[in-house]
Amino acid sequence: MNKTALSDRISGPTYMILSCVIFAILWALIRHASATLHPFLLVFYRSLFGVLVLAPFFLKDAGSKLRSGSHKLYIIRGITGLVATYGTFYAVANIPLADAVAISYGAPIFAAVGAIFFLDEKIRARRFLALGIGFIGMLLLIRPGFEAFDPGYMAALIASIFIGASLIVIKKLSASDKPEVVVFYSLIYIFPISFVVALFYWQWPTPVEWGLLILMGALVSLAHILLVRAFSKSETTEVLPLDFVRLLLATLFGVVLFGEAVDLLTLVGAAIILGSTVYTAHREAIYRKRKRLFKETDSEQS
Repeated sequence: MNKTALSDRISGPTYMILSCVIFAILWALIRHASATLHPFLLVFYRSLFGVLVLAPFFLKDAGSKLRSGSHKLYIIRGITGLVATYGTFYAVANIPLADAVAISYGAPIFAAVGAIFFLDEKIRARRFLALGIGFIGMLLLIRPGFEAFDPGYMAALIASIFIGASLIVIKKLSASDKPEVVVFYSLIYIFPISFVVALFYWQWPTPVEWGLLILMGALVSLAHILLVRAFSKSETTEVLPLDFVRLLLATLFGVVLFGEAVDLLTLVGAAIILGSTVYTAHREAIYRKRKRLFKETDSEQS
């Protein structure tokens, strides 16, 4: 193994763990700030300060750095990302942090289903079984019919679906654009709509809240950049299991900072969903490797 390959094997998981830590801190800050500021107002400030934090990186030679031929995809990414962000912020503000994180684990499952319909990907027996197990884990989290309806859980589910849609678009964008560009344009397309919606819930933050909002904007940009870098440096199967760090930290923050109880079914459901996602990614990696070897063997024989 050469030094470059070894560096990627180390840097990918490192980026993933760092992004999980930052996301967990970010969600705790959202929960704290939502006590006095509406979640939809937080979405606007998150977009505003996210753009301002990244802007200095593009001031010099912005034309070449921001050049992209994928603006149609960025529009789709903006729409899916906006709905996902509204759902996530509302859920984090109204349900236990562990539950909000656990339900977000369903995003890769919805992405896999979307890829079947929109990217014409084949669904094989093992992948179908893994997706089915993942949905069972999702039912353990939502428990339809067993508990009173909570709009926070519905918001988390909607967010998970649209995060899944965003994952499909991000995968295509990251093949041609740098992580910083992907995150910057995603925020740019969210910003105008989030401002209009924020006007209906407008209030001026206090000095302390301004500090929290600026910190949230910086953290969200950094977390997304690290996440994109993690997937660009390593195979999905290598970094995806590490996403469980986000749930453990969110659970810890919920207990220590907000007095939330630990729900065993939440942890079990999240583990089932993440396990099915990792297995699906593992089988896809094996399939791609076999397909590549078959092509190479066929090429040598011809």
